[in-house]
Amino acid sequence: MALSERRQRILTFIIDDFVDSAQPVGSQSLVERHALGLSSATVRNEMAALEEGGFITHPHTSAGRIPSHPGYRYYVSSLMPERSLTQPEKLTILHQFHQSARQLEEWIELAASVLATTSGNAGVITQPRITDVRLKQIQLVELAETRALLVLVTNDGGVHQQTVELPAAGPQDQLTRLANRLNATFGGKSVSEIAAAEAPEPLGANESLVVATMTALLLREQQAAVEAPIVEGVREMLRQPEFGQSDRLLDTLEAVDERRLRTNIPSAAVGAGDVAVVIGDDNTEGPYQDMSFVLARYGTSGGAGGLLGVLGPTRMAYGDAVAHVRYVSDVLTELMRRFYGED
Repeated sequence: MALSERRQRILTFIIDDFVDSAQPVGSQSLVERHALGLSSATVRNEMAALEEGGFITHPHTSAGRIPSHPGYRYYVSSLMPERSLTQPEKLTILHQFHQSARQLEEWIELAASVLATTSGNAGVITQPRITDVRLKQIQLVELAETRALLVLVTNDGGVHQQTVELPAAGPQDQLTRLANRLNATFGGKSVSEIAAAEAPEPLGANESLVVATMTALLLREQQAAVEAPIVEGVREMLRQPEFGQSDRLLDTLEAVDERRLRTNIPSAAVGAGDVAVVIGDDNTEGPYQDMSFVLARYGTSGGAGGLLGVLGPTRMAYGDAVAHVRYVSDVLTELMRRFYGED
């Protein structure tokens, strides 16, 4: 639904005032605070139209209005001003990272902590992992006449071992030649590329079994569950007025449980290089339907990476959250490039 310029301005002021005060916004306060040059009656009429369109809602018996989930989404997509961090803000964040040890684990925890501190909400980050798992190399070690140990190394440094029962006898010299042929054919390839690749010569019985086992190990690694994310700033988020009631408090504690977050972070909404804002009932069922995520991806191209962002009530300063999430993502990505020697 298209809004007139006047209604866009009024919706923006309602959202800004509600984010600041956590109190329903009335027509008279809008007129007095923002010098609209309109009468209270005119503003009330425009607010009634916004409410009819679903952009604001009327809580209980209050005379004021608060933004609805569609109202927040319209604001983020069409009205929210572009916000970049100031140079002092950037330097403060950079200083914290440069003060930490040059360890990836510490950078990950610090990123969540920085986002929690700057937003007053929960900072969330998933551990870096490679989603495009590729074969680095395999080795075959003779254990018995028809039994061998398959050692598979992936591009993320993972090492996987599995015993294979061979259809035919395979002494060590044959197993070494077999592994060399398969490394030359499939090394550096993903599961899908291995399935589509054609070997220069037809595979024998032993080779076919090893390729099938190798593919199963790679597929299992690629489908491995994401580790529980790191969450910082829960105490700060619980100070938000939305979570003052005991029932909301319990829902919030459930929402920030790392095990629950692992399967409920809306990762599909986050594209490469973008900051995604997932508001209210766009989330899965449960406590997240009254909350919002602001998320971005971090990590090296084709290498390890994950998600980071902010989780809080729908009454959130989205412009600030987007700016901080984008910048922290950029900083962490650059640090990881240096960590992995990709300068």
